[in-house]
Amino acid sequence: MPKVDTELRKAWRKNPSEHFDLIIHTEGNLNERRESLEDLGVEIKRRFRLMGGVSVRCTGREALKLARRSWIKRIEADRPVSALGR
Repeated sequence: MPKVDTELRKAWRKNPSEHFDLIIHTEGNLNERRESLEDLGVEIKRRFRLMGGVSVRCTGREALKLARRSWIKRIEADRPVSALGR
């Protein structure tokens, strides 16, 4: 499985200054990873302890840099979730 969906990566490249809401799945200590993300200028919205990840808001340019980090396992768009077709 690729780390980032091809269409999402294209959107980052096409719109490097636009903000994107993402879910980042990480390896290692989540608190340390959160600090690393904040140091990179990424806005942390939520932490997901059970899955080892965070919901973030960042620019396309920042997202492209994040995708190169070895401790990031996967990046996906943070989209609204509906239950039972609602």
